[in-house]
Amino acid sequence: MSTPEQLSLLTRLELVEQNPLTQALQRYDDDLSLARALRRNPFKGGMPADISYERRLKLVDEVVSLVTVTPSMLAGARGLHNALFSSLDRQNPLNPNERRRIFSFSDNVGRPLKDLEWAPEFSGGLVFAGWTGNGKSRTVERFLELVPQVVCHEANQACGWTKLRQLVWLKVHMPSDGSRGGLMVEMLKQIDRVLNTDYSKQYVGRGWTIEKLLVVVIYILLVHRCGLVVIEECQENNLSVRSRFGADFVQFFLRLLNAGMGVAVLGNPLAFDELRSSAQTEARLTEYGWFDFMPITDPTSDDWTKDVMAGVWKAAQLLNERDEEFEGLAQLVFEKTGGVLRYVARLRRVTLALGLKTKATRVTKELILSAAESPEMSGVQGQINALAQRDFEAFARWDDLPTGWLRQAWSSDASAPEAPSGGDESSAQADATSEHQPAKPRKPSPKNPKKMSKDDKRVQQTNPGAGYLGDDFRAKLMAELGERAEKGAR
Repeated sequence: MSTPEQLSLLTRLELVEQNPLTQALQRYDDDLSLARALRRNPFKGGMPADISYERRLKLVDEVVSLVTVTPSMLAGARGLHNALFSSLDRQNPLNPNERRRIFSFSDNVGRPLKDLEWAPEFSGGLVFAGWTGNGKSRTVERFLELVPQVVCHEANQACGWTKLRQLVWLKVHMPSDGSRGGLMVEMLKQIDRVLNTDYSKQYVGRGWTIEKLLVVVIYILLVHRCGLVVIEECQENNLSVRSRFGADFVQFFLRLLNAGMGVAVLGNPLAFDELRSSAQTEARLTEYGWFDFMPITDPTSDDWTKDVMAGVWKAAQLLNERDEEFEGLAQLVFEKTGGVLRYVARLRRVTLALGLKTKATRVTKELILSAAESPEMSGVQGQINALAQRDFEAFARWDDLPTGWLRQAWSSDASAPEAPSGGDESSAQADATSEHQPAKPRKPSPKNPKKMSKDDKRVQQTNPGAGYLGDDFRAKLMAELGERAEKGAR
């Protein structure tokens, strides 16, 4: 194998700026421009007063499509952005070293994965951890909506191709049987669907073992210059150490990184034991970040009051007048949703629908309370109560929720008051005065805290939003939000 040509820093910069693989893509070099692109509010134009409530009812589901930019979303999207462009810049076809590397990889087709040599460099990966409904999938989906999946290139002698259908990114779900073979078939089918090819017919069966199929998939992704592979819904029984394919899956992800592609893995925090078991593997698969997407635990935080209440709750408007303002609104919505973003959107959707059906002029406290008792909310009431009340014992009924993360989040909350020791007398006194005093934001202490179990210790809380959405940054976003809302109300 020939020694790679050493390129000067200036030459590398020029190659990045002229890279044909990124010319059709939008780079977001600053966080404010990325946040603007990510945010989506279908309600920003307002609703003409002459549109009947009956017609407006058809739009209540639009609440689900509303996207607010939380610190976790912005940090995760930045990680995806950096991983994608770093990978595509590394695969730059104007770089003679890269053309030779991809051309020589074809010699590996037909060989098992274990026989491949490791390249000296790796691309970077990233992990999105969290239980369903807290924004990890929405973050990835929203970012990918900003990026074309396929770019068609004409003949380019400098790049060494007569034509190319570039597969910018590929997103697949883990197979239900938790097998590598199932994942390879799913990846080939998705490639065929997007590029209108027939790779799955060519390579499935006919003596192609799983080990050889792994190499074929990597080669096809390289040929089509794929910059980012997203593996979604890695549940515990698919990726954990208890699965017979746990280590093998991680090895495949490392091979994708070694081939020059970014890899993003999404799943429950309990699914990543194998990834965490090796310091080197953990470092490579989190090069561009480990991002936790969990319920918001503090109803007084900016994450809740500004990003969720202003960015989602108050942004979704279908009634004639703006919501009733009353003390304790943020706390009330928190108690009725448990801080879970999906349940915030659900409660808002139900509240708006109820308001439209009852001909309400605006959303009131009574309307929110009625919506919270609806059949749509009753199915998840147990989760909501356990989160809002910080009840560890209640979580015993769900074995797929990372209670260890919640223990860390709640235990680190120094401002949470101690649980009352008297119990009955203090509770009765609070009940007697609650009707006459406005609700105050509160962060209850965890009920019946226990020592961390082995499973709890597996979950490590991170702070992916650190450095994002500071006061100045939020002020700019909120100012834009306010201006658009004001225009919509006119």
